[in-house]
Amino acid sequence: MSEANSHHSARSQAVSTVLAAVDELTPALVQTLAEAVQIPSVNPRYPGQNYTDHIGRESEVSALLADLYRSSGADVEIVTVEADRDNACGRIVGAGGGPSILFNGHVDVVPANASKWSRDPFSGLVTDTDVHGRGATDDKGGVVAAAFAALALKRAGVKLKGDVVLQAVVGEETGDHQYGTSAALDAGYTADAAVIVEPTSYDGTTPKLATVSAGGLWFSLSFEGKAAHSSLRGRALHPTLDGETLGVNTVDKFWVVYQALRNLEDQWAQHDRHPHYVPGHFSILPAVLDAHPTGFKVPFALADTLTVEYSVTHNPARTNEDVIAEIEHAVRSACALDPWLREHTPIFEWKLLWAPYTLSPDHPLLPALTSAHSAALGAIDESRLPELSGFFGLCDITWMDARGLQGVMYGPGVGNTAHAEDEYVPIEQLVVAAKTYALTALAFCGLAEVGTS
Repeated sequence: MSEANSHHSARSQAVSTVLAAVDELTPALVQTLAEAVQIPSVNPRYPGQNYTDHIGRESEVSALLADLYRSSGADVEIVTVEADRDNACGRIVGAGGGPSILFNGHVDVVPANASKWSRDPFSGLVTDTDVHGRGATDDKGGVVAAAFAALALKRAGVKLKGDVVLQAVVGEETGDHQYGTSAALDAGYTADAAVIVEPTSYDGTTPKLATVSAGGLWFSLSFEGKAAHSSLRGRALHPTLDGETLGVNTVDKFWVVYQALRNLEDQWAQHDRHPHYVPGHFSILPAVLDAHPTGFKVPFALADTLTVEYSVTHNPARTNEDVIAEIEHAVRSACALDPWLREHTPIFEWKLLWAPYTLSPDHPLLPALTSAHSAALGAIDESRLPELSGFFGLCDITWMDARGLQGVMYGPGVGNTAHAEDEYVPIEQLVVAAKTYALTALAFCGLAEVGTS
């Protein structure tokens, strides 16, 4: 047998044994994810939460992942920047001569309003088809699947040329990458390419391959009004009476700016296009509003103070700076038409700037993951190729890209349940993801040998 045929035969054997290993490990994968979901690892820095109620729970999930990493043969280190917020990092050292790959996901989750759920948000309930609970989709399903992919490689006796690096990090949900992903990278847990194991299916279908991520902005606007007794609203509202010399209600003034930004959002929906996003995906969301008379929160005076918080998701073909300038221009233009706002323009505070990301189309990770996805589904043909998509949310690829590390987003989950009630992940997706991760590592890092575990 020629050397080429021998290598092809060895690789085919490796693929078969890895796929079988994932199938054998599936019950343990599902049970481990259920255990991870049962740990309420709410990000302690999430606005509106009591920090002391949640600190340390992320570390519990990281400890669970660290044990899995050790079982897969990884050298494991706990990387901690902020006390009691541990990142689990592992490296499975290859035989040499091949590129390395990183699998990154986060262990922190957003809060859950139990009164709106059909069951305990942290039940970790396992049914015949799904695992339920906060974090099942975002992002514990992907993190656990990646760990079991590494475990399957070991069980199959597969030795790779390049290293496999594993990260289970904190802080992603609030953009605190300095405590999580960036800290892990700074500690040396980096690679030649990355797979971010975030959910890439919006509706629960087969995971898609996301090569772009939208830009994200978080800003607040603070308005100044003028207090007056609530019974005098009529006099303050109508210019034929006292008008704004008596009082100005900030809720009314916010409406001017709200309409301007809502019109801009409509313009984006009509004209702002990207091949990997549906028209209308890019948005300007006002989601937190605090307005009241200074010193008390009863409606017995005109509200003379108002702060609104916006979240922006924008086209990855545009820079944050360009979008910021457009938003500020829309607000200033609207204020220029209002006598009060012209003199009392609301104050911007830009709180978080999450840069957009686009993968180079010729990156060698793409064919590796594409073939792995097809093999994981049981056939290598065009009907089984992963659908290219834009990642619907934000993720830590931004901070990797800032350090020169590129990659893709690919993971199990049901995106429309992320940050929402009754979150869950299909078991079938977990299995497909674990198989795809393992075979991606095999294709990208290169096969050194197939033995026995």
